[in-house]
Amino acid sequence: MKKVISSIILGASLLISGCGTDYLERVPTNSVTDEDLFSTVTGAETALNGIHRSTYAFYDNHGRFGQKAIDIIIDFMADDFLQLERGYGWFVSWYQYLNSRNINSADLEFSWSYYYDIIDNANLILENIDNATDVSFHEDLVKNIKGQAYAYRAYSYWQLVQMFSFRYDYNGNNTQLGVPLVLDNSGDPKPRSSVQEVYEQIYKDIDQAIALLSESDESRPNKSHIDLNVAQGLKARFALTTGDWATAADMAHQARQGYALTSNYKNGWNDSNDSEWIWGAVLIDEQQTSYASFFSHVDPNFGGYASMGSFKLGSTEIIDYMADSDQRKQLFDEDRIGYKFTGFGEWTNDYIYMKSGEMYLIEAEALARQGKDAEAQSVIYELTKNRDPEAQMPTMTGEDLIQHILMERRCDLWGDGFRLFDIKRLNIPMDRHNKGHNETFWDKAGYFDAGAKELLFLIPKQEMDSNPLMEQNPL
Repeated sequence: MKKVISSIILGASLLISGCGTDYLERVPTNSVTDEDLFSTVTGAETALNGIHRSTYAFYDNHGRFGQKAIDIIIDFMADDFLQLERGYGWFVSWYQYLNSRNINSADLEFSWSYYYDIIDNANLILENIDNATDVSFHEDLVKNIKGQAYAYRAYSYWQLVQMFSFRYDYNGNNTQLGVPLVLDNSGDPKPRSSVQEVYEQIYKDIDQAIALLSESDESRPNKSHIDLNVAQGLKARFALTTGDWATAADMAHQARQGYALTSNYKNGWNDSNDSEWIWGAVLIDEQQTSYASFFSHVDPNFGGYASMGSFKLGSTEIIDYMADSDQRKQLFDEDRIGYKFTGFGEWTNDYIYMKSGEMYLIEAEALARQGKDAEAQSVIYELTKNRDPEAQMPTMTGEDLIQHILMERRCDLWGDGFRLFDIKRLNIPMDRHNKGHNETFWDKAGYFDAGAKELLFLIPKQEMDSNPLMEQNPL
């Protein structure tokens, strides 16, 4: 594993409480030493704020703007989130499975290095913060910073192992190749750990995060920061992926406490002050990245790429599933163009990373998979009656109930960046046929069997060249 030194991200921002107006440009890796930065707890907090900032920073390309760029990729490579023409071409190579299968792609390299940069910075925080000269005066803050660093590392590995590895098999031993586990900043090359080993580290890190954030009374300045509810929500995601249904249901239930479902699903999903937002990036005018932004690519009202030939549509399958009285369906026009994410003409909008609606979906699915049909029916009804005033309590049970919940998940999380991961974890084909796609536009990426090698991202050439221990995925 190549070393990606921390200042790549630390230099991206000096972000005070997630809303500062001053930030550092990227700087040479030797311009700020680890010793200088971590001599105080405040320096470690600056490093953590750099990670927050990296999740919505501009990465020298209008298709690379942190986490929401990855979310577009993950949905665009699936079946429910689509466009019918090339437009300006952004993300099209992902839709056509060209970037993910091209080791020379700079976009592929971004999807790899984005998370390893976060991991490297989290490692630096965890290695150094306890040696700060003033650590004894800030014990509560230190626990909070470390808890967030562990959560970021766990989340980054969860994203990486889903993109670059075969799925976690609920019934298997999961010795398939995962990703390198880099837990220090030695710079020594690391081989790919197994998927099982990666998930063991993910759980170890998130449990550390939950413990530390539970002990800390430090309040988060805004929803850009990770708190206990976010960490519990992350563990719910991880448990759903590994088939630990009891943990998934419990963590999702805890994570959504205090985060009431929104009073208006048609609110544009642009403001972190909404009650349903558990975690998201809080942006100000000086930090919004204009055309290189999530809303530029998905908001028909923005004046960005989405309104210049790159409209994002919903599949006929999800739109037909929803009742006309469903607020979610009402966000698609007669051409299936989605207006879910919109600033209503404003350029500065917050980015959502986690909402309580997702936690209802995780809890309901996990309960149903344990055979707790009545509880699952109740939980999913709480969500659907919020979205659709005419919704009825579901009466189906067993597999029919699970499939209903999964369809509600597809409708509710459209554009949130989960669909390809769900296709992989459920071990179902990636099938775009008869869902309203332009079959001449998808190139050869209309159908892949469950578990197909095409659903794997290849390891970028830069990583293959720099790490003699790296093994490539099937070509």
